[in-house]
Amino acid sequence: MIFSSLQYFFFLPLVVLLYWRTSGSVRMWVLILASYYFYMSWMPVYGLLLFGITLVNWLLGKALFKAIDRPEGKSPSAKWLLWLGLLINLGSLFYYKYANFAVQALGDTYRVIAQALAFVAPAAKQLPPWDAPLYDIFLPLAISFFVFEFVHYLIDIYRGDKPVQSFTKFMVFSAFFPSQIAGPIKRYQDFIKQLIDPTKLTTPVFFEAVGLFIQGLFKKVAIADPIGSLIFPYYAQYAPMSSGDAWLIALGFVIQCYCDFSAYTDMAKGSALLMGIRLPDNFALPLLATNLSDFWRRWHMSLSSWLRDYVYFPLAGGGKDRLLTWRALFITMVVCGMWHGVGWHYAVFGMIQGVALIMHREWRLALRKLPAVEKALNNPVMNVVNNILVVLFVVLTYVVFRAPDVTRAINVELSLFNVGAECQLWEPILKAGLIPIISLYLLAFGLNELAVRYPEKFRFIRDPQIGYAYPFRLATWTAALILTVAARPLAAVPFVYFQF
Repeated sequence: MIFSSLQYFFFLPLVVLLYWRTSGSVRMWVLILASYYFYMSWMPVYGLLLFGITLVNWLLGKALFKAIDRPEGKSPSAKWLLWLGLLINLGSLFYYKYANFAVQALGDTYRVIAQALAFVAPAAKQLPPWDAPLYDIFLPLAISFFVFEFVHYLIDIYRGDKPVQSFTKFMVFSAFFPSQIAGPIKRYQDFIKQLIDPTKLTTPVFFEAVGLFIQGLFKKVAIADPIGSLIFPYYAQYAPMSSGDAWLIALGFVIQCYCDFSAYTDMAKGSALLMGIRLPDNFALPLLATNLSDFWRRWHMSLSSWLRDYVYFPLAGGGKDRLLTWRALFITMVVCGMWHGVGWHYAVFGMIQGVALIMHREWRLALRKLPAVEKALNNPVMNVVNNILVVLFVVLTYVVFRAPDVTRAINVELSLFNVGAECQLWEPILKAGLIPIISLYLLAFGLNELAVRYPEKFRFIRDPQIGYAYPFRLATWTAALILTVAARPLAAVPFVYFQF
C-alpha cells in the first residue's frame, strides 16, 4: 500500500478514527492490526517473518537485560546474547538481500582465478567450472530499516538502557505503518514514550500533520514521479548521450531522490502525527550544506546518525588515532552505500563518499593550524561557493548511486563532456511543466521549511501556533492539490527507497 494511493486515503482516516476512539491495549491492537495489514497487503507470507523476528528480538532484549542488570555485575553471557542477536538480525538481512550477490561475487572471483591459472600454467589441469546456483529469494520490504532498528535496540540494552516490557508495544515499534517501509529509523526510547503519552490532536497539530502530508504528496506526484519517468530511459542505456542530457539526468536524479524520499518522510510524519506521534526528522535542507560532512548531517539524518552511533564511533576508537578515524569513515560510508542496495556501484558510491569525507576532515584540520586563512575563508561569498561545490559533488556522485551498474554510471559520467551532441531532454522537461512546478515548491513549501528553521527571519508568513499564516497556507495547499491532480498519475508509483 503506497502513501499516494487511493487505498491509503481510505485506510489512514479509518485507522486514525479507531485510534482516538480507543485506549490502552485496544489502541495498541488497532495499530498492530493496521500495521500488519499495511505490510501484508504486499506479500502476506512476509508478515510471518516480521512477527518472528520481532518476537525473537523482544525475548533477546529481556534476556540481555537480565544478564546485565545484576548486583554482581554484567554476566559473561551478555556479550554472547548480544552477538546472537546481531547474528540473527544481520544474518537475516544478509540472506535476503546479499546472498545472491555474494554467490555471484565468489563466482566472478573464481573465474578470474581460473583464467589467471590457465594463462600462467596452460599445461596444468584447469579448474572445474563454477556452478553454484543462485537462491530463489524475494527481498522483503523494509528489511533494511527494521533490522537496523532491532540492532539499535539490542546494543542500547547492552549499554544499559531498559528493554520494552510489553510485547504489544514492541510489536507497534517494529511494525508502525507510517515508518515501516522506508523509515525514518526510529529510536525505541523516544517512540515508546510517545506511544504511552501521545500528543493530543489539537487544531494546530492537525493542520501541521495535514500540511506535511500535502507537502509530501505534492513533491512525490508532481515532481519526483514525472522526473523519474523522464530520466529512466537515459540511465538504462549504454550508448553515449549529449552533455546536456547527461547533466540534466544527473541533476534530475538528485531532485527526484530528494523530493521522493523527503516526500515519504513528510507523509510518514504527517500520518504519525495524526496519531500523536512525532517521528524523527530525516532532512534538514541538505542541498544548502556548505561541506560534505554537513550534507550527511542533513541528508537521511536517521540513517546518518545510526551509522555514526553504531558503526563510526565503535570503529574510530575515540577519534584520537588518525588512521583509525580514516578507517572508520571509509568503512562507515561503504556500509552506507551497501545498505542502500545490492551491486558494486553501491559499494563504489560508498567508497567515493568515504574518501571525500577523509579529505574534508584533513582539510579542516589543516585550516585549524592556519587561523588567519580559516577566518578569511569564513564569509558569505565563500559559503555560497562551498554550497555550489557540495551540490556539484552530490550531482556527480549520485550518478553512481542511480545507475544500474558501474558500466552505465561511467557512460553517464563520460557523456557529461560530450559537448557536440544535441540535447534531447530539455523539450520534454518544458512540456511537463516541471520548471514552474519546482518553482512553486521552492517559493511555497521550501519557504516554509526555511521559516521553520529560521523563524525570526520569516515572521511575515508564520503563525505562532500553526506555522503558516492562514491565507498563505490556504493558497499553498490549494495550488499543491491542483497541481497534484493535474499531474494525472495513472497509478501510485512506489517510492525510490522501497527497494532498499
